[in-house]
Amino acid sequence: MNKTIKILLVILCIVCLGVFLFSGYKLFSKLSEYKAAQKSYEKMSEQYVTAETPAATTSPVSEADTSDEEKETSPITVDFTQLLATNEDVCGWLYSKDTVINYPVAQGEDNNEYLHHLLDGTYNSSGTLFLDCECGPEFSGANSIIYGHNMKDGSMFNSLHSYSDQAYYDAHPVMYLNTPKQNYKIEIFSAYICSYDSDTYTLSFASAEEYAAWVAKMKSQSTFTSDTEVTVDDRVITLSTCTYEYDNARFVVQGKLVPLAG
Repeated sequence: MNKTIKILLVILCIVCLGVFLFSGYKLFSKLSEYKAAQKSYEKMSEQYVTAETPAATTSPVSEADTSDEEKETSPITVDFTQLLATNEDVCGWLYSKDTVINYPVAQGEDNNEYLHHLLDGTYNSSGTLFLDCECGPEFSGANSIIYGHNMKDGSMFNSLHSYSDQAYYDAHPVMYLNTPKQNYKIEIFSAYICSYDSDTYTLSFASAEEYAAWVAKMKSQSTFTSDTEVTVDDRVITLSTCTYEYDNARFVVQGKLVPLAG
């Protein structure tokens, strides 16, 4: 082996080592980001969210109510007074029982603000769940859209993809959305893959007929079957995350907002 070949092999080894070390550094940095985001959200949940006991999840109806059923309340209580003191952009808290979805929802001045930032402003690829900046306050529009990342560690909106399976929907037919003024149950009725610019992301409608047709189309695209009925008087919540079946594809889960007693 001549001297030139030896030098080339040494250079090649150095390059390979450099690539290996850089890849290791990037992986370590990414895992550190994931862990930092997880700790941040776990801390917020411990500070601001209280899980209700089974006995406290319902409240007796008044004597004037002829129904024997009890009024349903949210399974969690959120201290929005303290949470809003940390960041006034917080507009809700999304919770799905027995899943990782237990996160605050923010609404920024644009849709980039929370794409890669935590609530405290720290840069993090996990970002924050956020309501589309063009949606009305208190989820008042016909269709309110919450975006979240499809994280490789299973956090944020990664688990939404499980709704492609009927059995998963049957086990998780509802989520809960608490807001500073009203708590809601989200009765899920559809999940499917769509393009980022599809009519799924329509926020307002010219007429009740147009809205009814849109709802019917959303239901028809679902990967699972649901008995949930959605009328023109209902409001829809659309949960959106990335998927990779084709360029700019999105996986969405949709449900109707049902106001709760508390």
